[in-house]
Amino acid sequence: QNSRIVSDFKQTKLEREAQKHWDVFYKRNTTKFFKDRHWTSREFEDLCGSEQKGPKTLLEVGCGVGNFLFPLLKDNSSLYIYACDFSPRAVQFVKENSLYDESRCKAFQCDLTSDDLLAYVTPSAVDVVTMIFVLSAIHPDKMLQSLLNIRKVLAPSGCILFRDYGLHDFAMIRFSPGSKLDENFYVRQD
Repeated sequence: QNSRIVSDFKQTKLEREAQKHWDVFYKRNTTKFFKDRHWTSREFEDLCGSEQKGPKTLLEVGCGVGNFLFPLLKDNSSLYIYACDFSPRAVQFVKENSLYDESRCKAFQCDLTSDDLLAYVTPSAVDVVTMIFVLSAIHPDKMLQSLLNIRKVLAPSGCILFRDYGLHDFAMIRFSPGSKLDENFYVRQD
């Protein structure tokens, strides 16, 4: 439906100003846009809990305001979570949450495509990395670098859990004209 790709100028501008746009999003919506992801506790146990009774250390990439982080911390007292987001404002909301406890979690701002995760996380220390609707927000040319960055902190027996948009799903089909940046790569209007 939307076959026209936006101009190179607009693509470059959107990429250069991506962090600003995420900060504006969180300024406008604060902590009220996304619902807490209580389903993740159930899915998390099913996917990773059978052999070792749940991972000890987790890295949540794209933590937003903590909708995944806080329900999971509530449900699993033996879990330590590193949580990072591209938006400094989102990370500040996480740190201001009454459930934030540095003995159980550490939130930090990070551009996964260029910042070194080793500045915040010990090498090979993470049992599970979660990426919930993160890959679709990263330019395809930078995805490999992002995954190599994650690999530095992932334990040899660790795993990556991700959920994202699918090719030709409703989210992709409903994008309005002026949203297509490249083949299978779109910008949301919010």
